[in-house]
Amino acid sequence: MESIRWAFNTRLWAPNKGDWMTALSLIQPEEKERISKFVFRKDAKSSIAGRLMLRKFASEVLGLPWSDIKFGRTDKGRPFLVNSLPENPDVDFNVSHQGSWAVLAANCGGSKIGVDVMELEYSGGKNIPEFFHTMRRQFTSEEWSHIYSFPTESTQLASFYRHWCLKEGVVKALGFGIGFELQRVSFQLTTQELSTKIITLDTQVKIDGILDNRWQFEETLLDPSHSVAVARQFDSPQNNTSTAGALRFIQMSFDDLIASGDQMTKPDEAAAEEFINKEETPW
Repeated sequence: MESIRWAFNTRLWAPNKGDWMTALSLIQPEEKERISKFVFRKDAKSSIAGRLMLRKFASEVLGLPWSDIKFGRTDKGRPFLVNSLPENPDVDFNVSHQGSWAVLAANCGGSKIGVDVMELEYSGGKNIPEFFHTMRRQFTSEEWSHIYSFPTESTQLASFYRHWCLKEGVVKALGFGIGFELQRVSFQLTTQELSTKIITLDTQVKIDGILDNRWQFEETLLDPSHSVAVARQFDSPQNNTSTAGALRFIQMSFDDLIASGDQMTKPDEAAAEEFINKEETPW
């Protein structure tokens, strides 16, 4: 099986009623019901993009008939494939969505995988120092030193969200949810800033204060304002500068997402009309 890195820009996607009817008809009924409960269009778009990428992956890469694919969620919220796979390939996958992007990362070969994407902007009500103060327990003193080593609030914020992506990638690869103590995971960043043109591979992690070389990280910028990190845990120590398995994210279109789709539920005009009438964002 090939490794996969897919990304879909949800902010640029402006689905009409027909697009939304099609999208809803291609996912499981319980997923449709959950997505229809979102108050704002932006959240519904991000969620359904993630579900469509998962189904596209299971159909086109794993070879399962679209209408037979069944996903479940662990008690921590991590999606998993219910179906048995032909020849039992050793595969893991993960999705994330935030800001303008929904992303999927998948690998074969026995490595656990987690992915996280973050917009490098803060839109909360506090100023940046106050925001950092509320988050002080999520990072180690070494990580805060690295964050504060940057000269401006915007570059400090970019470093903060880069660290956050990495931590979330590890937590998601391990299958943990809310409640995992993030200070247990501490990162050593050799490359100071990420780029849209380069995949950074030289980041290392300490877990409970001990360097763990079984992890490999792929970091990049999807665009100048969005950071993404893929975390992979192997059974044995890794060369953290090896490019083996490291891939650039491929940007998908809506047509790409639904290309192999097969109807799971009847088209629902009322649900699509309800989506169209919602506000895009809360502001």
